[in-house]
Amino acid sequence: MSVSVKEIWEFLENLAPSQIAESQDNIGLQIGCYSDKIKGILLSVDPSLKAINYAIKNKLNLIITHHPLFYKPVYSIIKETVQGEKIYQVIHNHLNIISWHTPLDKIENGVSEAIIKALGYKGKDFILKNENYGLGRLVYLKRSIKLKNLAKKIKKVLHSWVMIVGNEEEEINAFGVCGGSCSFLKEKLKSIGINTLITSDVKYHTAKDAQEEGFNFIIVDHGISESFILDYLKDELLKLFNSEKIQIPIIIFKENSPYKII
Repeated sequence: MSVSVKEIWEFLENLAPSQIAESQDNIGLQIGCYSDKIKGILLSVDPSLKAINYAIKNKLNLIITHHPLFYKPVYSIIKETVQGEKIYQVIHNHLNIISWHTPLDKIENGVSEAIIKALGYKGKDFILKNENYGLGRLVYLKRSIKLKNLAKKIKKVLHSWVMIVGNEEEEINAFGVCGGSCSFLKEKLKSIGINTLITSDVKYHTAKDAQEEGFNFIIVDHGISESFILDYLKDELLKLFNSEKIQIPIIIFKENSPYKII
């Protein structure tokens, strides 16, 4: 039994509805043909050249990414540019790319919960909630942990560089988690009595304000923080395929961080 690109698009739509995407987000089929039959699936945070070349080499004709291939309108396709080379290789090798971004940030078992699960915890609720969906997750601990020890655990489990803003010795009883760039959730967390957030891309002035306010950030690599959703996607796809007795290879492609700490 075979499965089409359109059927995988429908699977993602059911898992994390496109209607909850941020208005500027460009999700869905980026390049491809809905009727194509899938021979193999590559899951990747980014539609990078490395991911595309890996898919070509391993005959995986569907790439599902978290970040979209197209953020802005494309007015020309020049093979000598990185973006042009990506587009050329995808079309030339008859690949399909589906990107599913902010909807996966907003479901209960989405990006933030995937991080929490990897750390061995369980999220209790959204930080920002809108009916059945929301952004970020809250974790309440049965036993407090020092900020520095939580950061060390995160570094070990996520295999990410880590930066701390705050008092390393402070005992933490609860914290928020939001994969990607979510430093704006600081004020919401403060309003509910939580002063610690695990996230990425915290700017200097935000960090400085947090330091003076007694708020803690544990800052991790953006791409690494979002990579754990790929395991959830693979598990859900396998459930679908097993129920339909479909045998299609699914491979998770994880890249190193572009940042190097020296």
